Amino acid sequence: MTSMRTALRHISRGMILLFFTACLFGSHFPSQLDRIKERGILLAAVKGSQGGEEIAPHLEFDIALLRQFADYLGVDLELVSPANLSQLQFGVAKERFDLGVANSRRHLYPVRQGVPYLFVKEYLIYKKGTEKPKGPEDLVNKSLQVEFGSHHSATLKQLQQNHPELRWDEIAETDNIDLIAKVQNGSLDYAVVDSNIFDISRHLYPEVRIAFDLSNSSEIAWNFSDTADHSLFNAAAAFMQDIYENGKLEQLTAQHYSHIKKMDYTDAVAFYRRVQTRLPQWRDLLLKSAKEHNLDWNLLAAISYQESHWNANAKSYTGVRGLMMLTKTTAREMGIKDRTDPAQSIEGGARYFKSIFKRLPKGIQGDDRTWFALAAYNVGFAHLEDARVLTQRLGGNPNHWEEVRKRLPLLSQKKYYSTLRYGYARGREPVKYVQNIQQYYDILSWQDNIAQSRPEKSESKQVEAVKLQQDERDLNMSLL
Repeated sequence: MTSMRTALRHISRGMILLFFTACLFGSHFPSQLDRIKERGILLAAVKGSQGGEEIAPHLEFDIALLRQFADYLGVDLELVSPANLSQLQFGVAKERFDLGVANSRRHLYPVRQGVPYLFVKEYLIYKKGTEKPKGPEDLVNKSLQVEFGSHHSATLKQLQQNHPELRWDEIAETDNIDLIAKVQNGSLDYAVVDSNIFDISRHLYPEVRIAFDLSNSSEIAWNFSDTADHSLFNAAAAFMQDIYENGKLEQLTAQHYSHIKKMDYTDAVAFYRRVQTRLPQWRDLLLKSAKEHNLDWNLLAAISYQESHWNANAKSYTGVRGLMMLTKTTAREMGIKDRTDPAQSIEGGARYFKSIFKRLPKGIQGDDRTWFALAAYNVGFAHLEDARVLTQRLGGNPNHWEEVRKRLPLLSQKKYYSTLRYGYARGREPVKYVQNIQQYYDILSWQDNIAQSRPEKSESKQVEAVKLQQDERDLNMSLL
């Protein structure tokens, strides 16, 4: 009887405690999502993002997706750049960051993985001209490196079960680009990198080759704190479902990855050498004109490479000449007296591109506006408008480059051009033109970003990193 009373007393106390806890947390304690909306900022950790100041091409897709999620929540996006996966997942676990972008099956700290939005392969890379490894057994007694704490290390540990002699180094404060560069310059035999990063950067490192895939695929997904509060996790899941169903995820993926294609080895080597030998002499002129017209100088450089391979004396059988290959008519309209003068040619090209960019309909937004302007730079504004009209007739969106890109080649078919205002055009040319410039632009932007991200960290950032590392050690102790 006494034991029954004691049990009832404990149950009553427990019910009272649960009641007051429910009242307190249910009525007054805001959820993680509520706190984010209240402060108006979504704080996302993306390794290598440099706080959003200079975005490397391989991160543009991830950050564009984060911006759409922030818009979905009605808040601004703020980026932080942890040194490695360990710090990223630690910051998410401690709710220092609202979420983190991670390509990993490894959970070094208590985090909850969201819905994967991109699947990539793990490439084992080597340098052209050296012996190509055919399998894990060929990696023994060779220098092999991966990023510290990466999923690549987890994959190698699985392989090590069948190949005990396999060894590798995990390098802190490095990234896939550093590893690719090491293989290119011969200071490293092999490295494991993500396929999306390799595909985007391969033209900057033409000597690097894929030996084999280490696994079928790995997932890129957002990491969230693994607590009882799933408000942000649930909101992200709903967002992902929405953009999957309405086609925005497919559109975003195509926008950032559809232009990636394999460049001929000879062309890649030629581009790599010209970046080193020809571009430096025109850099200041490109920077000057780009600044005057509010353009990215890397884009202007990519256009001039596509036009003339940075050869100031270039000319074609059609009469176009100079670094930007201007026609007499275009030069006259842009106020250029001497097309062969490098400074005037670059300035004329910048003015012409900007005039097209401004002339485009307001409904064309974001990066699409740049791709449309490039297409018009090549094929002419009139034929581009025909392609937009045709796209709309065929049920596509005339303001989306991916939609219009598919219809441009139809301008060379009588069935279609005979019904359009401006008639026949070699519609495949602007598609290839834009695709080439996208590749050159990605490579140049990437190289520029690498150069700017190499300076030593400021004292304040060093202090912040030390503080994060100390907190990380504290959390490690609490998990023991």
